Formats: sequence, structure tokens, C-alpha cells
Amino acid sequence: MIKSSSLAAAVSAVLATASFASLAQAQSTAANAAASGDSAPLATVVVTGSNIRRTEAEGPSPVQVIGREELEKSSKMTVADVLRSISANTGNATNETSNSGWAAGSAGIGLRGLSQKNTLVLLNGRRLANYGFPSGGLSDTFVNLNALPMVAVERIEVLKDGASAVYGSDAVAGVVNIITRPNFEGLELGGSAGVSDEGGLETQRGRVVAGFGDLHSDGWNVLASFEAYKRDRLDQDERALTRSGIYSDQPGGTWNGWSPKGARFLINGASVPMLDDNGNCPAGMVLTASAPIDGRAGDTCAINLVPFTTLIPSTERYQGYLNGTVRLGENLEGFGEVIYSRIRGSAIFGSSPYFTLESGRFALNADTGLAEGVPAILPAGNPYNPYGRDVSLEYTFFDLGQTVKTNRSEAYRVLGGLRGQLSDWDWEVSAFSARSKETEIVEGGFANRWTLFDALADGTYDLHNPSATPQSVIDSIALRTLRPADSRLHGADAKISGELFDLPAGSVGFAAGVEWRKESLVSRNPWQIDAGLQIRPAIAAVDGERDVWATYAEVNVPLVEGLELQLAGRGDHYSDFGDAFSPKASLRWQPLDSLLFRAAVSRGFRAPSLSENSASTNISYGSVLDPYDPDLPNSRQSPTNFTVGNPSLEPERIRSYNAGIVFSPSRETSVSVDWYQIKLDNLIGTNNTTAIVNRNDPADVIRDSRGKLLAIYNRFQNLTELETSGLDFELRQVWRTDVAGDFTLSGVLTHVLEYSRPQTVGGPMVDYAGNNRGPSLPKNKATTSLNWQYGDFNTGVTWFHTAGYDQLANTTAAAVQSRVDGYEQFDFNVAWSGFEGLTLYTKIENVFDEMPPYDASFPGVRAPYDFSQYDSRGRYYQVGAEYRF
Repeated sequence: MIKSSSLAAAVSAVLATASFASLAQAQSTAANAAASGDSAPLATVVVTGSNIRRTEAEGPSPVQVIGREELEKSSKMTVADVLRSISANTGNATNETSNSGWAAGSAGIGLRGLSQKNTLVLLNGRRLANYGFPSGGLSDTFVNLNALPMVAVERIEVLKDGASAVYGSDAVAGVVNIITRPNFEGLELGGSAGVSDEGGLETQRGRVVAGFGDLHSDGWNVLASFEAYKRDRLDQDERALTRSGIYSDQPGGTWNGWSPKGARFLINGASVPMLDDNGNCPAGMVLTASAPIDGRAGDTCAINLVPFTTLIPSTERYQGYLNGTVRLGENLEGFGEVIYSRIRGSAIFGSSPYFTLESGRFALNADTGLAEGVPAILPAGNPYNPYGRDVSLEYTFFDLGQTVKTNRSEAYRVLGGLRGQLSDWDWEVSAFSARSKETEIVEGGFANRWTLFDALADGTYDLHNPSATPQSVIDSIALRTLRPADSRLHGADAKISGELFDLPAGSVGFAAGVEWRKESLVSRNPWQIDAGLQIRPAIAAVDGERDVWATYAEVNVPLVEGLELQLAGRGDHYSDFGDAFSPKASLRWQPLDSLLFRAAVSRGFRAPSLSENSASTNISYGSVLDPYDPDLPNSRQSPTNFTVGNPSLEPERIRSYNAGIVFSPSRETSVSVDWYQIKLDNLIGTNNTTAIVNRNDPADVIRDSRGKLLAIYNRFQNLTELETSGLDFELRQVWRTDVAGDFTLSGVLTHVLEYSRPQTVGGPMVDYAGNNRGPSLPKNKATTSLNWQYGDFNTGVTWFHTAGYDQLANTTAAAVQSRVDGYEQFDFNVAWSGFEGLTLYTKIENVFDEMPPYDASFPGVRAPYDFSQYDSRGRYYQVGAEYRF
């Protein structure tokens, strides 16, 4: 536990007392200024990363701003696609192509190569409920970017600096703040359609935005928007890259897209196909040699799984947003907003598109809660067993249906509050309630072990001709499961900001506030798992909640003309683990109008997620060498692997450093370079199962009365450390001409200098930058755009660059491939607005039809590229129209 609650309270109390004590002075100062007729001050803004208003756009921390104009020109159709394309998103985050885990169909963002639990996502400066299904084996909780509509967005601000001193937990790698349109009047209608050059993945989108009332003249404003988005599913057989499933002509490639376990016996380690009297495999299977697929001798009835493997899920999204502001007095406003999304996504479960009975399968014992082996044996009495004895069987049951996963998500946030001015001081109070409710429905591909055993024992399931099996038998075996999850967030906050007093170099700015929120996360197993029916159950149960109280303060001190010191501190109290204090110090020096230097140092934290420190359980299966086995020491055993929450976890501790320079010789030119370094200690993870078995602690290793290994308990622990650093380069240049229009060149590049962590607990630091020892982490990622505005035409091209990386995933892949190639994608857009209010546009994504680079480690599901970095949509066309009344 970080024992700093008293320090946090003291710092915040001192700063808060100073602010309230200065209110009377501020009232008097404002009155005197009004009486003397002083001119109004310059307009001020609040930039993500601080609560202090300022006149300068560039603050002491780097913030990338993606404006509405840039969003409209982009070929990216969703908030998730836009954010995942920025250079700071170097990897290690969930996207929709990852359809084998709990969070299939969702999308997150992980800045700086850190997982998405280390990036805080806000809407208009406030938190949203996390997605109900964590990813990464239950460790990563995150906001689902697919639940956020693009249509009402004014801009997206990406703070590329630690910000726990302002926002608290999760703001480790940075903050993404999605800001909606303010005081909008008018009506906008729009629609678009898209299709891939290679076919599939058709999309349709429609939207409407309406704004009524002017806050300044009418005293009120209401913004309402609605967006509908539909996209078809893309499977591997729809792309030339993956269609055959055979990669024997590539380094390290085999028949990776095929399964040898269609229908066969295993006799003395060799594969023997299960054939009918005419020498045929069951329908849908191909008689072929087993060796190209899995190296076994003999032939097999194999299956090409490519047609049953999803690359990008289908989705339907309906999203609405409502925002209202009303003036209640001269210095008082009421405000409120509602965001609502309803999403349905569908994909074939990546790792197991059909149910296959094979060795190593398990089911849960309903009485003990432990997994027990399910024998992959065809009984001697089965009419399709030619051996007259029990034999090992591997068989895929097509008739039980595809493992089609349908994820339904319903998310909302309702917020209301008041804000106003007390003399020169701005104040604001609000309360909100947010929720993300999920259900995962699997229509087929699961089997009831008891009825399956009965059908194999009496031969009522026709293994040679499954279509001849009575429907009643199939119905008794097939399972349809439903997995629910519910994530909730309730909160309230109050804050003030203004100026404390004047110094010779300027006014001392100040902001302070208090926050409260209640978080809860509940995820349940399908009842068929708990009842012990389902073979190969996927178990991920979470049940946790907590309260969080926080107080924070910031002060901005002008030391001399052009030099500012900004100090911030925040104290958080969590009802589960205790207290944390996060300080930050920043310097902003502008010796010339065209030159700015900035630097920041901060300390922060990431609170253990509710899936890490609550009553959570994740069950997986695998084998491990057991040196204490009573029958054969050092033999391989197959226990149940439990990963459970640990209520004793401490928060991860973070130290963050930034330094940069901005050169802006004119309004048309801006160049910046920023260096960052993030050091994380106390990282939460799980221990190595081999080490746990070798230690043989009875609290973690469960054995029967003879000493036979039954289960391994692996608890989340504070284990290790991580250090990453890099450089951000940003350029913007505008050329304005009288005869040829205006040209805008902009570019952002991130270069990762280091990304180091131990491979084993207590081991030496190993660099993961520029390789795929873990998730692939290219050293360089860049986005460059050139736009041309001429009369009614607007056109542009965007270049997305992702560098290659060294092949270090495993020794087998490294032996045949030294480096994975880089990736270059060019997008094109053109728009015409020749009629008043009407804009017609077309966009081409991936103009040169660049395919993902080949990775011999096959990190994708039966596909030779990294799903976290790339997708296979290929060249993609969009056409659309917008009308503004």
C-alpha cells in the first residue's frame, strides 16, 4: 500500500484553502476592474492534461489534436480506427480482428506500447464505464472505443504524457479525450457506403446531427445526433493471402490453415483416417497426408478451416448523443448529456470453429469445481470402431454447428451538472451514471459430454455419415451458451479554477477539485459450464466493486516573463487497496514568440483492475512437468490452471519524464520534438506455472491423497518492472496561394528507443522494442498527410508507415526469418462542395492494396500476420454525401 494519504490530504488542503481564501480578493479585484473599464481578457481554453485555463494552445505537456476537419477527410470511419492509426499507438491493444478472447468485437487503445489498461479514455473530460469483458486473460479492463460515435465529435485530444496527478489511475501512458461539438446550430445529414476491391466487408453508414438555440443570444442550446453503422463479416476464404490455408512456399509455413483432426484414429502414434466402406472421409473432409499439417505419419481426414475463420467480425451499431446547456442566471448554467450505444457483432470463434473431440479436453466437475479430463476414446462396441478395442479418436462434429459468437453490447452515460462564475473564479459540479452491459451468445460448436458419451457408446451418432444421425441425438449433444457481463460506473465531482494573485511576470493560475466514483464489474459463466456439461469450457468469472475518493489541485506560477512552473498533486483513496498520491511538476519556457521549451516529471499509479484484485477466476488448460509425481517423477501432467484475483495487490507505480521543443516561426509553420520515458514498477502479472509446481506450496499446488497433481493456483501478483522511452516528431506546414489554393502538410512520427522488461521474474531486463518477443512492437510508426484545398474541391493523401521488426517470437520462426517487413499504406480522399450545403466525397483506403507483412511465427489465428497491427481489408472504396442546412 502507498502510505501517503496524510501527505495527499495535506497538500490538497493547503492548496484548496489558498484558493477559497482568495475568492474575496478576486471579487474585489474584478469589481475594480469592471469599474475602471479595463478591456476583456483573451479567450482561454482548457487543454487535456490540466484544469487551468490558459490562452496558449501549447501547454507544458505534448497534446496531439485531431480536429473535426481532419476527421471528416480521414478514410477512417470510426473513433477506434482513427485512434488506432496514430503513431503513439505502437501496439499491444485489442482490436476487432482479435476474435478469440473474451473481448471479441471490441477495440481499445494502448499508447506507448503499453496495454490499453494504461491509457485513460475520457468523453468531455470525464470517465466512461469499462467494457464488461476484460481482455488479456482478465487483466486488461478498458473503454470500448466502438461504443463512441464519430458524428458528434468536435476534436480528439491525445495527451502523450502521464497524467495521474490530474486524472488519477490508468493515465499512465497518456489520455485520450473525445470532445463533442459546443453550441452547435443547424442540421446535418450524411450517408456513405463502402466495399473492398477484393470483395466482402461491405459497409453502410447514416448520420444526422441537429443543433438548436444559441447559448449566447437565446440562453440555451441542444445538440442531438444519431449514427447507424453496418459492416459485413470478412472470413479468411475471401482473401487471396489466406484463402488456401497452405503456406508451404513461405519460410516456416506449413498447412497452417488446416486441421488434421477431422476424423482419424491414433494407432501407436500414427494417424489412421476414419473411412467408410467406399474409402471416403465424412462429408466436408479431405483425405490427405497428415505430415504436412502436424508431422504425424499416415493419412488423415483433414479440414480446411479457412472458410470457418473470421478475419473481421460483422457489426451493427446504433449510437445516439444528446447534449444540452441552459443559462439559469447571469453567471450560472445547467448542462447535461446522454450517450447511448447498442452494438451487435458476430464472428466465428477463432481458435475452435467446430467442436473437436481430442486428447487434452476437460470439463468442470460440478461438485469440486476442478477440471477433469474428458477421454477422447471410441469404445470397442461402437459400430464404427474396426479394432474391437477402445482406441484414441480425433473427430470434428460438423453437425453440432459452427462456434458463431454473437456479442451484444449496450452502453450509456447520463450526466448532469451546474457551472458558473463567482467573480473571476469558474466552478463546476456534476454527477453521472455509466454502464456497459454485454452478452456473449455462442450458437453451436459446444458439446454436452454426457450425451456425447452415450452416443459414442451406443453408436447412435453416425461417424461415417453424420447427416444420417437422428436430429434428436444431435439436439441432445449440442449446447448453446450465454455469458453475461455488467460494468457500472457512478460518480460525482466538483472543481474550481481561477487566478490566486498577480506576480510581476503574470497571474498565478489555480485549479482544485474533489471526485467520487463507484466502480463495479460482474461477469458470469454460462450455466452449462458450472453444471459440468460443456467440454473445453472457457471460464472467466469476475465479481468486484469499490469506491474511489480523490482530491486534487494545480497551480501555474509565472516565474519570469515567458517561464512558467506548473505543479499538480492528487490524492486518491480506494476502498480496496488504500491510498495513492500523484505529484507532477512541469516547466514551460517561451523565450521567443516562435520558440517553446517544455519539460515535465511526474509520479503516478495504476490501480489493480477489478478483475485482478476481486473475486475473479480464469481457468485454462495445459501441461507441466511435475518433479513430484508419485508414479513417474518429472513426467508431464495436465492439471487445471486457475488464475485468481488477489485482494492484497498493491498499485503499479509509475515515474514519467517528458522534454520537448516547439518551433513555430509563423501561424503556418510548426515543428515539435518531444522525448518521453516511462518507468513502471510493481507490475501486476502471474507467475510461471513450472516455478509454482517446483516450489510445491500446498496453498498453490493441489494434489490428491497419493500426491497426484490436480490443480495449480496462480494469483495475480506485483512481480516485475518495465521501462520504455522514445521520441515524438510532429510537423505542420500550410502554404496559401492566390491562384492554386491552399496546401497543408502534416506529419507525426513516433520512434521507440527502448521497451525493456524481464522475461522471467527477477531476471535481467530485455529489450522488446523493434521485435516480437512479446506482441510485435515496431520501433517507428508515422502518419503523414498532404491536403489541397482549391475552390470547391478538397483532396488529400495520407501515408501510414509501420516499420518492420526483428523475428524473435521463437527459435523455430527465427531460424527461417530474420526480420518481418515494414508496411506502407496510402489513403486518398477527394470532396466537392459546389452546391450550397452539399458535399460529395469519395475515399480510397489502401490505394496500392498493400497486404500485411508475412510473419513466420503466425501470430494471427491461422494467419501469417499480426492481428494487433494489421488487417486484410485490402483496397477499400467509400462514397458518401453530406448536406448542411
